[in-house]
Amino acid sequence: MKYRAWPKAELHCHLDGALRPATAEELAREQGIDLPRPLRLVAPADCPSQAAYIAYFDHAIAVLQTAAALERASFELGVDSAAENIDYLEVRWAPRLHLGRGLTVPEVIAAVLAGLAAAPLRAVAIVCAMRQHSPEENVTLAREAGRFAGHGVVGFDLAGDEVRYPAAPQRPAFEAARAAGLRLTCHAGEAGQPSSVEEALGLGVERIAHGVIGARDPRIVERVRSEGVVLDLCPTA
Repeated sequence: MKYRAWPKAELHCHLDGALRPATAEELAREQGIDLPRPLRLVAPADCPSQAAYIAYFDHAIAVLQTAAALERASFELGVDSAAENIDYLEVRWAPRLHLGRGLTVPEVIAAVLAGLAAAPLRAVAIVCAMRQHSPEENVTLAREAGRFAGHGVVGFDLAGDEVRYPAAPQRPAFEAARAAGLRLTCHAGEAGQPSSVEEALGLGVERIAHGVIGARDPRIVERVRSEGVVLDLCPTA
């Protein structure tokens, strides 16, 4: 099939999961970052757990700690997406993971939006909160992201290890994001029990990232259907 030639919309793209390996290596050298080489950027197909899989984002995050690096990575992602005939792109990432070299959350968001704005396609951003961060930290994040509503940021998400960190305590952050004018989605149903998908539904989301484990419980399947919640599902090769 001529899949690359089809016009497409990409609704689930992680900035730190789509960094060009050559760019990551160059940024690590420029910034003098002491990491094992080659950088660990691609998880194996047989990753033993969601937590192990998430660890493969660490090296990309480590080199994306400056405004210039974030802007470059966002721009290159837009260029690469356009080359695959994607004309609408939603990019998500967790700004609070990019504060290691002194950036503020608004500076991180602004850098990513600048890179996306320069790319040759329509690209918008979804700000991710992390499950391991406190509800208070994520409420603040939601309010800061909301200042960019209508200016490139369209949504608010929750990601991270769902086995260790339930979603329900983060409800205040989702309420703050909704009040700020952002649409709501949540990573759930990648690990653990079907109840994690129901927790995400309790946050008032319109979309769930993945959600596949919820299929084990017919009651949750019916709730997803009846509430009109959309699942982001990745096709197999």
